[in-house]
Amino acid sequence: MMRGILVSSLLVASFSVMANTANKSSIPTSSNQPVLGHEEKAMLYPGGIEVPARIDTGATTNSLYGINTREIQKNGTRYLRFTFIDHHGDTHEMTQPLLDEITVVQASGEQTRYVVEMGLCVGNYFEKTRFTVADRSRMTFPVLVGRNYLDNTLLVSSSEKNTVTPNCDDQLALQD
Repeated sequence: MMRGILVSSLLVASFSVMANTANKSSIPTSSNQPVLGHEEKAMLYPGGIEVPARIDTGATTNSLYGINTREIQKNGTRYLRFTFIDHHGDTHEMTQPLLDEITVVQASGEQTRYVVEMGLCVGNYFEKTRFTVADRSRMTFPVLVGRNYLDNTLLVSSSEKNTVTPNCDDQLALQD
């Protein structure tokens, strides 16, 4: 009986060591692809506004801090005019085509948000991507980067932060 307990204990200990070793060696790395941290500097277009961003693999969609939202019509197309507030508290008036309105479900309840498309640069990766516009005044970061930007392109390590700086070609970012 004692021998059975000893063997069981040794097996549990060896599996525990193997699991810890496997976890440490399975951290994704790539020589041709940067690994982002959970906090990064990003560049938002139009405007080339550098902002700190929370990189959140749990969030489906990007979100940015926008207030004073109002729908307007231009040449028969719906636009959203809003005030973006950066991490310094500076305001940037923006007008972007209004793509959609979605309902976001959170622990605090449901909220309807506008969706616009903007350019985003993290490291040397640029993409025009969708953002929900929300009052993020209670959040630390004015921009949250979600899976719609990260999917199939960028790796994220929750143990890292500020691993890259925005380095996108401004001409590429300014193209329609």
